[in-house]
Amino acid sequence: MFEFVVDLIKDFGIWGLLASLALEASSIPFPGGLVTLTFGYFLNLSVSEVLAYALLASGVYTLFSFIPYGIGYKLEDKLKEKTNARKIEKAQHWFKKCGIWSIAFTRPIGLGNYISYVAGVSKVKLWKFAVLTLIGILPWTVVMLWLGSTGNLKSVKGFLDEFQMYVFIFVGIAIIGFLVYRYYKRKTCPTSGIAKE
Repeated sequence: MFEFVVDLIKDFGIWGLLASLALEASSIPFPGGLVTLTFGYFLNLSVSEVLAYALLASGVYTLFSFIPYGIGYKLEDKLKEKTNARKIEKAQHWFKKCGIWSIAFTRPIGLGNYISYVAGVSKVKLWKFAVLTLIGILPWTVVMLWLGSTGNLKSVKGFLDEFQMYVFIFVGIAIIGFLVYRYYKRKTCPTSGIAKE
């Protein structure tokens, strides 16, 4: 995969970078972060170039993230037909109240590409979705381009793989902890659940 990314950048330059981020934002499994890192390495960018390329690339990513958002938006009615509509509405309310910043926070890790579906199902306003996506992806793109331009590409890639693994472990532990907490809360307070119709 690494050699493929190197060839992509050598052959297509900025267009390869933009295409890779467009694919990743569309939730097609593609190593957009690795392409961004490699792009920074081969072009040896100045600070102003890093910022300019990062802004352009992040704008393309934000634009193409509307594809999974739109799919999620259209799927809401289908989900309500097949499941309890009240549960869907409750989940949407929770996401809008507490989870909307996850649109930004999850962008640097692999989950960020799939949060667009959740945002679409939850009918997050278009401008909020766009702003939060840009807030999440822009700093990450700047960091990837800058780290690539520092020179030691393979050691940086190894560090990023390890960092992402720790983030996934942390998220997994947090989800398990939340589920255990909910289980024991329901067990000790059975009347706190939703009343049966």
